Amino acid sequence: MVRQGGQSHGQNTGTAVALNPVAFAAIDRACGEFLDVIARIRAAAGEIGGQAHWGLGEGDARLISGATLVSRLRAKASEPGNSVDAVMAAHARVVDDIRHALRIARDQLVRADAEWADLLDSVESAVGHPDLPIGRPR
Repeated sequence: MVRQGGQSHGQNTGTAVALNPVAFAAIDRACGEFLDVIARIRAAAGEIGGQAHWGLGEGDARLISGATLVSRLRAKASEPGNSVDAVMAAHARVVDDIRHALRIARDQLVRADAEWADLLDSVESAVGHPDLPIGRPR
């Protein structure tokens, strides 16, 4: 059984899924906020990795471990593989996939239920999603 806006639709199979337009809008907004945080982390890692002087003895020829340590830290900041940038990029892809799947489900629900669509429109317009088209999909 699927419940949209508190109404039951379909056969009673003993399982109910609540489809709340407020929750859809909140999840979408949270995904956007998470993507913003990921972008800030990636930018910070790039700045840290790109700084010229680390103060770890990397310029002193007698301290070869300083230069080695700095090169390893730079690699962890932004090189391909197991770096902060690569891990954050993978997280961003997952969040994008979740957001995309959510929007597909939302669009199908909007097409199927006008009352639910009206509730979603009012929630999204109250929240003010700059990147989320308000209204029914075409």
